[in-house]
Amino acid sequence: MMKKDLEKILQEKRLRLDVEEPEADLIWEGIRSGLHKKKAMPEWFWKVAAIFIFAVSATYFIVNETSQKKVVIVSLSDISKDLGNQEQLLKQTVSLKWEEVENQLPSGNSEINFLLDELKELDCVYASYQQDLNQTLNNEPVIRAMLDNYEKKIKILNRLLMEIEKQKHYEMSSENSGRIPYDTIENIQFKSYEKTTTL
Repeated sequence: MMKKDLEKILQEKRLRLDVEEPEADLIWEGIRSGLHKKKAMPEWFWKVAAIFIFAVSATYFIVNETSQKKVVIVSLSDISKDLGNQEQLLKQTVSLKWEEVENQLPSGNSEINFLLDELKELDCVYASYQQDLNQTLNNEPVIRAMLDNYEKKIKILNRLLMEIEKQKHYEMSSENSGRIPYDTIENIQFKSYEKTTTL
């Protein structure tokens, strides 16, 4: 039934649909209106573009800021001349004491190894003080702690020298008296203990 209705409608409107010549004005008007229309970008496009610009800007800012930061190490002489002189004197004393210890340093003594570990620990502590001083200039407690660190190093180096001298004196007295040095006795006892425990 629909097919017959459709045919009937087409028959009635046939005269309007059959046009030999198209209307030029109507066609050109359609073309003109299409030229002036701007195609709207989809909403997702603008979101993606905004995220891309943000990511590029953030990356540039982070790379630029981290690469241009210069690490400036502040010394006590930057704060005051007196502190600089005091630090320099303590540094020289530590350096001279260390050279003296280094030239005589024996190996295998547990007391000496303990003191050397203490010196390493003081170096780590000093590095953290240096970072604190870089962040907060003229921080009185940090300055006192840095100077105290040098004094502790000097005390440990003096104790190292005393231990080295004590060991040398003991070895010399052992050689003169014909006794076996304590370290050797300790090693012999340990080895005999090892043999009995492994059997």
